[in-house]
Amino acid sequence: MRFETLLRRYPVCSFFALAFGISWGGILVVLSATDFNLLDLRPLDTGLIFVLMLLGPSVAGLALTALLDGRAGFHRLRVRAARWRVGLLWYLVALMTMPLLLLATLWPLSIFLDPAFSPRFQWPLFAIGLVAGSFEEVGWTGFATPRLLYRQRLFVAGLWLGLLWALWHVLVDFRQNSAAMGSLWLLEFAVFYVGALTAYRLLMTWVYANTQSLLLAVLMHASYTGWLFVLYPATSLEQGLVWQTGFTAALWLAVAVVMLGRKRRGSCPSL
Repeated sequence: MRFETLLRRYPVCSFFALAFGISWGGILVVLSATDFNLLDLRPLDTGLIFVLMLLGPSVAGLALTALLDGRAGFHRLRVRAARWRVGLLWYLVALMTMPLLLLATLWPLSIFLDPAFSPRFQWPLFAIGLVAGSFEEVGWTGFATPRLLYRQRLFVAGLWLGLLWALWHVLVDFRQNSAAMGSLWLLEFAVFYVGALTAYRLLMTWVYANTQSLLLAVLMHASYTGWLFVLYPATSLEQGLVWQTGFTAALWLAVAVVMLGRKRRGSCPSL
C-alpha cells in the first residue's frame, strides 16, 4: 500500500501518530541530552520542550492538510479560523467556562478549608494560554475534530479527542511532577489530565459542532490554559489533588448538563 493511500485511509490515526511522534520524539531527544535528569533541566531545555509540544499537533495538522487536501484544505482552514460571527452566548461559553468553574472550586475551599486554596491572579501568565491555544488547535480542531465528527457521534468524537489530548501531555507531566509526587503522580495525572482534559475537550467539541469556528476553539483552549496559570493556587501536593478533583467533577457536571440538554432537544441547541 502506498504511503499516501495509507494516510488517506486513516487520516485521524495518521495525525495522532505524527503529533505524538514530533512532540514525544523531540522531548526524548532533549531529555537524552541531559541524561534524563528530570530535576535540573536548564531553562533552555524547558523552553525547547514547550516548543516541541506545540509543534506536534500544529505541524502534523498543517502537513496532513497539505498532503491530503492541498489548497482547498488550507482554504477551508482559513474560513474556519476567520469564522467569528457565531453568537455572543458561544463566546461566553468558550471564554467563561474555565474561570467560572475554577473560581467556583477554589474560593469555597479557601474559605472553609485553607487560605492556600485562594487563586493567585498571576495575570502575565495568561500569555501562555494564548500561545498554546493558537498553535495546538490548528491540529486538534483544525484537522482532527471535523474528521472525527464526520464519522462519530459528538460524545464519542469528543471522548477520543480528550483522551488522546490528555495522553499527549504524559511525558511533560511526568517530567515536571513525578519526582516530587512519587506514587501520587499517577493519581494526579488520572484526575487532572485524563479526567479534566477529556471533559473540557468534550465541551470544546460541542462548541465546534455548533459553530464550525476554529477561532472559537483557539479562544476556548487559551481560556483553559491561561486561566489555569493565572489562578493556580499555592497548595501542597495533597491539597492540589483536592481542588483538582473538585474542578474535574465540576467539568463533568457541565458535560452532563450539555449532553442531557442535547438529548432532550434531539439535536445540538442553537445559541
